[in-house]
Order: sequence, then structure tokens, then C-alpha cells
Amino acid sequence: MAVQTVTEDNGTNYNDDIQQEILKKYKNENRWFWSAFMRYPFRYLFAIILMAGSAFTSAKTVALVGDVVGLLAFNMSENLTIFSSDFITTIIWMIVYVAIGFVSASVSIYIWADTSFRFQRDIRQEFYEVIQQHSMAFFDVTDSGVILSMGMNEVNQIRLAMHPSFRQLVNSFFTIVITTYLVIEYDWIVGTVLAVAFVVYFIIAWFYAERVGPIRKKLATDLGNLSSVSQEMFKGIDTVRSFDNHEKEITKFNHVSEEYAVDMKREGYLSSFYWPALITIIITAAAFAYGLFNVIQGNYGPLGVGVLISILGLLLNLNRQNFMIPAHLINLQAGLQNAKRLWNVMDFKDPLVQPTTPQDADWDKTVAFNDVSFAYPGTEKLVLKNVSFSIPPGARVALIGGPGSGKSTILKLILRLYDPTEGTIDIGDVSIETMHTSYVRSKVTMVEQDIFLFSDTLKANIAFSKPDATFEEIRKAAERAQIATFIDSLPEGYETVIGERGVTLSGGQRQRIAIARAMLSNPRILLLDDSTSAVDIKTELRLRYAMDELMKDRTSIVVTQRLTTLVAADVIIFMKRGSIIGIGKHKDLLKTSSDYQFMCQHLPMTESERQNNNASSGGNA
Repeated sequence: MAVQTVTEDNGTNYNDDIQQEILKKYKNENRWFWSAFMRYPFRYLFAIILMAGSAFTSAKTVALVGDVVGLLAFNMSENLTIFSSDFITTIIWMIVYVAIGFVSASVSIYIWADTSFRFQRDIRQEFYEVIQQHSMAFFDVTDSGVILSMGMNEVNQIRLAMHPSFRQLVNSFFTIVITTYLVIEYDWIVGTVLAVAFVVYFIIAWFYAERVGPIRKKLATDLGNLSSVSQEMFKGIDTVRSFDNHEKEITKFNHVSEEYAVDMKREGYLSSFYWPALITIIITAAAFAYGLFNVIQGNYGPLGVGVLISILGLLLNLNRQNFMIPAHLINLQAGLQNAKRLWNVMDFKDPLVQPTTPQDADWDKTVAFNDVSFAYPGTEKLVLKNVSFSIPPGARVALIGGPGSGKSTILKLILRLYDPTEGTIDIGDVSIETMHTSYVRSKVTMVEQDIFLFSDTLKANIAFSKPDATFEEIRKAAERAQIATFIDSLPEGYETVIGERGVTLSGGQRQRIAIARAMLSNPRILLLDDSTSAVDIKTELRLRYAMDELMKDRTSIVVTQRLTTLVAADVIIFMKRGSIIGIGKHKDLLKTSSDYQFMCQHLPMTESERQNNNASSGGNA
């Protein structure tokens, strides 16, 4: 079964390193692939026993056909009763074998298929849980469309490798062994040659199937690219339509699709022109000539024709397996390749490391950045450069600066989405890197600039930060965020289902729902990334009163371009190109920083705010 997440225990103990648990348990991609038999050993064992029985009854039925023909020919040549006791007994055994074979094959296929789908569910869950645990560094370098393709298509390919491909290969093995044994009973020379030939056949077939490995790896990459291109186009469909650029997107998709088709043709070629199949074809032809010679010479006795038919029937049954084996070997190779790709993603070396002994902190203490520098994973450019500041408990901090100045990065570091490249972030005297990410995020909540809402009810979206919240708590949070009146006006109220990413709502409505979600979490530190940018002045005023109540007795850090927020802030941190160029209150910065004066003059503000701003700066703006 999939590994279950163990979350916070009494506020201090954590044991949810799912990645390391899975990597340690399965060691490598091959053991993970074959772990199906470790997870459900008895179900697979029972299915294999039934499969062996089915293979025996099937081969025995084919052999009895020759016996029936031999008896019929013998009785006719000796002018005996056609329906002799031996003849009738053989027919009855054929019927019994057919019935047993049908039941055992059906039950075996059902158990194997059901178990394989359970295995697919398990590894998809494990893949999802491990990916969920990766830090933002992983998602910065990995395309979401590729992840989606891997979690759906490639996991499905692993299941297809297990069922029907590996099941058919196991069935073919039993068929070959049992059939060879029955052939030996009729003619030991033909049976021995057949056994040796199939050992050689399997060795050659496996090496031949390995040639498909690189192609299957390329096909998986192509399919991931197809998913990525498709997802990107559908997510940006409004942009594509607004610029009437659908022809370009179609051409892009066609190019990737054509590359996928070419690789599929290469795999199809290897499957079609499968020269190891010549081995059993040559043996069948040689056995027919050899058996015909023995019949003529009378070496097979009075039932010689029947013996020849039995041998040929068994050999033709093997040839049927021969033409099935290549496709299943290729699918097995594909499953192993896909398991390797998934394993490599799960084995991502995350730069954000969970502490072995997580520490708690007093969140009513000072938040301090100590010479913090930071570069996003995969890049060398520093977004923050030797940033140092302290935020006293309960302070209202405003971050302001131009694009790319590092404001949002500071919020992400406090939320521990990333760790600093250099320097430390301390809560009191405890470094944030010694705290478990789950613990940090239970104390810190962020409302981002790009609001993400789920395709779910408004109630569920607000309660996302606190799934066990009562309806009254949800409604109160909505009222504080100034969105309750809008929700009550909807026919289904809080049970209204919104579209993907909240596309059915306006920007301001989405942001107010996100703020209500943050209010419900009751964080110790509140982070807001320009959360009121899409809210009109009247709504912002009502919202500010609610935010004042929310910010009481807790530290809040707001990335803002609103003068009202700057004026109300206890501390303003003025950023430029990753460095702090000013810290202080609004009035102080107006007097000491010409850059801050210039920026304030270009912020959206009412006429009264503009006059107050000019007065505060002494008319020098």
C-alpha cells in the first residue's frame, strides 16, 4: 500500500519524510517496479498457480486432439467400432480439461488484473506524495505538464507492463515448459531440440527487446512534451485567442506530435520485424518433416498419425506464443524505463533539507534576517544580497520597491518555501532552517498576488486553510474579508462551485476569498503579497478595517503599492535590486530618501492622500 503521511505530533514531532522512506524501502527503480509481488504476494501466487493449471489443461487439450484423431484412424483401419471406450474416454477428458482451463484462466486473469490495478493505485499515490513533499526548487526546474504526464500516462504504462504483458509472459513460460514436456513424451528428440531452442530464443529475445529501451524512453519524453504543450495552450487559451495566434500553437503541437509518431514507427518496426521468431518457425517445419518420416517408417506405432498431429498441434500452440512474446517483452521494457523515469524524479536531490531534530520557536519573538543572500535554484544571480533587518513582534511591516527588488522572495523565505543561499532567518533565537516546514507553515500564512482557487465550492476554498472549520467560522472569515455579501447573493451561496482557478470570479473577488482563507488559518505571521491590488478604493477601505482586526497581536508583512498601507505601517522596508536602501516609518523615509519620495508620488492615491504626502515630505517631492 502507499505510504501514509504522518503529520504534526503534539506540535513538535514530525515523521513525514515520505521521500526517504520510499527510497530506503525500495532501494532502486527495479525493486520499486517489481514491488507489486512484495505488496500482494498471496494474490499473485494464487493467480500464478491458476495460470499454471490453465496452461497445462490448454496444452493437454491440444495433445488430446491428436490422440482422438489417432484413435479414430486406428479404429477405422482395423474395422473396429469408431466410438470405442478409449475414444469416448479421451473426448470426456478433453471436455473436462477445457472446462477446468476456462475457469482457472478466467479467475487467474481477474485476480491478476485486479491486483495490478491496486499496484497502479499504490505507486501513483507514492509518486504523488513524494512530489508533494518536494520543495519549490523542484517545481522551478520541472514542467508541470511533464509531471502530469508521468503521474498518469507513465504510471499506466507500468501497470500495462505488469498486466497484461508480464502476466502473458508468465503464461507463455508455463505454456512453453508444459508443451515441451508433452512433446518429449511423444518424441524425446523433438522435445529436447525444442527446449534448447527456446533457451536460445529467450536470450536473443531479451537482448532484442532491450533495443527498444531507448526508444521507449524517448517516447515517454515525447508524451511528456505533448502534455506540456497541450496544458500550456489550454491554460493560456485567452491569450492565444486575444492575439489570434492559434495557428502558431497548432504548428507547435503538430511538431511535437510528429516527433512522437516517428518514434512510435521505430518501435513498431522492431515489433513487426522480429527475427528471433524464425527459430520456432524453423523448428516447427523441421519437426513436421521429421515426424512425417517417422510416421512413414512406423516409428510412432499404430497411432502414428495421431502422434504427429499432437506434436504439430503443440508446436503450433508454441508458435502462437512466439508471436505474442515480442510485444509483451517490449511493454515490459517500457514499464522498466518508465519506472526509472519516475524514480529519478522521486529521487530529486532537494536543496531544502528537513532537520533531523526539528525545533519549535516562540513566534512572539523578533523575526530577524541576518546577512541573507539568495539565488533561485538553477541560477547564479542573487535575488537578495546581504539583507539584514529585524521585525519586532506584532509589528506591521510594509515591503515596497520596484519589480525584481526581492520583495516576494523575502515572503517565500519566511514561509520556508526556500532556504537562504547565505545567512540565516531567526525567530527569536531559533533558526528557521532548524524548523520543520509543516511547523513553519502552521504558523505563517501567505496571500499571494497570483491567487489560486480550486474547482470546488466557495466554502471549501475558504476552509482550505482549516478543513475542520465550522460554517460559522467560515462565514465570519468571509464577512471580515468583505466577500460575504457577494456570496450570499449567489443562488447556492457558499455551496457555489467556482471554475478552474476561480475564472468565474473577478480579480477582487478572488483576492477577498484568499484573504478570508488566510483569516481562517489564524496565523502568527501574516504575509500579503500585494493582496489588495485588484480591490477598489471603497472595498479596500472596508477591507483595511477587517485587516486591522486580523493583524492585532501578530506580525504582518505586506508587499504593497498602496499609500494607505505605507502610512499605517510600523516599519517600511524599501528594496531596490535585492538590497535594502531604506528602513523606517513613512514620514521618516519621505524626509531621508529621495527614491522613496519619487516612488510615493507615483503610487495610486486619493487627492487628500496626495496632499498629506506632499505635506509630510515638506513639499520637496
